[in-house]
Amino acid sequence: MPSSFVRGLFEGELHESLMFPYPAPLNERAPEDAAVAARLVDELHRLVRDGVIDPAAMDEAEVIPEAVIEAFAACGMLSISIPREYGGLGLSASGYAVVAGAVAAVDASLAVLIGVHCGLSSKAIVLFGNDEQKARYLPMLARGETLGAYALTEPETGSDAQNIVSRAERAPDGKGWLLFGRKHWIGNGQRAGVIVTFAQTPVERKGEMVQRPTAFIIRPDMPGFHVHGTVRKLGIRASTQAELIFDGLYVPDDHVLGEVGKGFQVAVNALNAGRLSLAAGCTTAAKLLVTEYIAYGELRQQFGAPLASFEVTQRKAATLAADAYAADAMVGALAAALDRKDVDASLEAAIAKVFASELIWRASDEMVQLAGGRGFVKPWPYERYLRDARINRIFEGANEILRLYVGLNGVQGPAAQLQEVADALKSPLQHWERVAEYVGGRVKSALGRHEKFDVKLHARLEPHARFVEKHTAELAQATERAVMKHKKKLIERQMVVERLADMAAELYARTATISRTQRLIHELGVNACARELDLCDLFCVSSGRRFRDFRIALEDGGETIDDRRRSIARALREDGGYQITGALMEIPAPDRPAPSLTPPVAADRTPEAIRTS
Repeated sequence: MPSSFVRGLFEGELHESLMFPYPAPLNERAPEDAAVAARLVDELHRLVRDGVIDPAAMDEAEVIPEAVIEAFAACGMLSISIPREYGGLGLSASGYAVVAGAVAAVDASLAVLIGVHCGLSSKAIVLFGNDEQKARYLPMLARGETLGAYALTEPETGSDAQNIVSRAERAPDGKGWLLFGRKHWIGNGQRAGVIVTFAQTPVERKGEMVQRPTAFIIRPDMPGFHVHGTVRKLGIRASTQAELIFDGLYVPDDHVLGEVGKGFQVAVNALNAGRLSLAAGCTTAAKLLVTEYIAYGELRQQFGAPLASFEVTQRKAATLAADAYAADAMVGALAAALDRKDVDASLEAAIAKVFASELIWRASDEMVQLAGGRGFVKPWPYERYLRDARINRIFEGANEILRLYVGLNGVQGPAAQLQEVADALKSPLQHWERVAEYVGGRVKSALGRHEKFDVKLHARLEPHARFVEKHTAELAQATERAVMKHKKKLIERQMVVERLADMAAELYARTATISRTQRLIHELGVNACARELDLCDLFCVSSGRRFRDFRIALEDGGETIDDRRRSIARALREDGGYQITGALMEIPAPDRPAPSLTPPVAADRTPEAIRTS
């Protein structure tokens, strides 16, 4: 059984068993999960109707009221990722995605609360905690007696789990660890009672001592733990992000999460769940925004006609709807993959997160644009939608980093194979089978028959499937050329790696969209799926054109424009910024504080201070 659809794409392989048939709806394959998810969504909407949840008021006050957290705890919202034997609801990844999406559609700050508590902190303990750790901490997290937090991000390295600078050394008593370091932007960090964190620990590898990350469970009552403060933000203002300081934080050995030196696996697996919930939230919110976009467009009259009747408005609405349809297909496929035990969906999770987070940003921006002045001011909610949407491209790994993560992981298989062939070619008579296999594969690839879908598709979907097959072969060829050309320096050619990742992402998104549409046709009949087929057609054609642009940029001429970009960037760095003389006249730059990694000292901006200044 292949473990990853996206990894296979880089080698020209279409592992259709991982994508076809598309998963059945949750109420068919897990009716208990569906019933629990439906109950939680109903409870969520009741809290909004009763005024317990007021997104605009929470944004203004920059706090989630205790009444909301208590209501979430009472209905089980804080226990959705915790197994039933520990007092949780034990929802599958698919059920969790449904609830996370519904919460995000109500309020982005509440989605952060749920994502951190359920999708990161609790989930890390569920996946890697031993029996004692689970019994000690999961019941209290499930009941909402305390919130969970997940402290990975650092001022120096961001969310790069492999290269964090926080360190841990053995305590003098030989029974624990002393942690030193700083963590920032930690959701729930100022009030969480259970925190999963990471620090470098000395471990032996191949006979020498090296530093490797280890995961720990910590509590605020442990000596050496300090909350430095919280930050004010552009969006998700009701959620709280804190800076934590570990000053010789004493952590007993029984609070190591997983194995010493293997914290990276804890981080990656927890982030997969976090990326699913983020993608689900962004997708559900985007679908809702498309509906609001149309409703506002019908309401607002301009030049004697509703804005919704203008072709420019229709173009934007159709594009957003097609992309939302594709994002929804990816979320469904990803959730089902994470429910399985034999699938590595880390690259798929990264792609879904990138796609959905960029979709909600475009949808929010277009909503503000359509609303005009009303989109820019309160009390209309559209400016808040835009502010809240921006963080999603940074959360759970910045999109630029995730693209490199997908690309570099994807090329590993082909790179290893090519090295093996290169070694075999040094003694071709001794390794003729390996060489023959490789040459045979090249011939099949050249004929465009390297891999094809065996699944039967509706005639309307067949052309899209043929292009996926063709483009998969082209991605494999582009990957091979990139590896052969750049060799070990490919890691430095980030513009090349980024394009390869984008090509793979388009193929994954298209395949998920085709698969879901085929299932709907099978269940409902083609006549009942006219809207879905139109959305599928638009997305697949648009995706194919984007793929073509990425491929062309990797061919002759692409390196030339990349050289030009590097040259310009080098000059900007040498000049300290943009130094070209103004077209009209040169004016001196205003005094502005220089960029800094430490927060600037805030001036007193109270009305009284302004009046007396």
